[in-house]
Amino acid sequence: MTTTQPTIYLCDDDEGVRTSLAFLLRQHDLEVTSYASGPELLAAIDAATVPLRGIFVLDVRMEPLSGLQVHEALISRGLDKRMPVLFLSGHGDIPMAVGAMARGAFSFAEKPYADEALVQLIRQALNAEVQWHGRMARVDALRQLIEGLSRQQVRLMPLVAAGELNKTIAWKMELSVRTVEEHRRKIFERLNVHSAAELATLLAEARTAGIDIAATP
Repeated sequence: MTTTQPTIYLCDDDEGVRTSLAFLLRQHDLEVTSYASGPELLAAIDAATVPLRGIFVLDVRMEPLSGLQVHEALISRGLDKRMPVLFLSGHGDIPMAVGAMARGAFSFAEKPYADEALVQLIRQALNAEVQWHGRMARVDALRQLIEGLSRQQVRLMPLVAAGELNKTIAWKMELSVRTVEEHRRKIFERLNVHSAAELATLLAEARTAGIDIAATP
């Protein structure tokens, strides 16, 4: 895996389904890479040399890993926040697929599927991926900015955002007022904010995005 172009990563252990679906998608000018098993897909992901772009299309019932188990592996790698997961489900698999959607899957298509309906659903997932990618790029940028602060600045930052005065922060953190002033200046400069209110808004955005500020080194 070396491409950064949005790609459909198709995983189905049924060679007939895999081949016909890949053919269908390519007929609609969509990029698709297919895998015969979960371990094969996960090995390719782990060997990727650039961040992946695209969506996963997973069969629910596969061996040796089910689609649900592959989904869990994607969640553990943090890919579920960046790349929509669409399940292909046979008759009787719907409760499992619904459970997967509760874990964040994008959608599922029941086999046998109508070609045009499936292609439309996959295009919707690809469109969602573009939105997710933009959102996560912002999260990555925020995390990088915060990680560029010193440990002491990270501890001090919520106090500044709460509107605490420099002398109060200095007393609470057992620092000189001058040191607090310098930390405040560097925090504002690093995060490109101009007031405690702007800093509070940025921190709220970071926490909503799942960035654990307290755990920042």
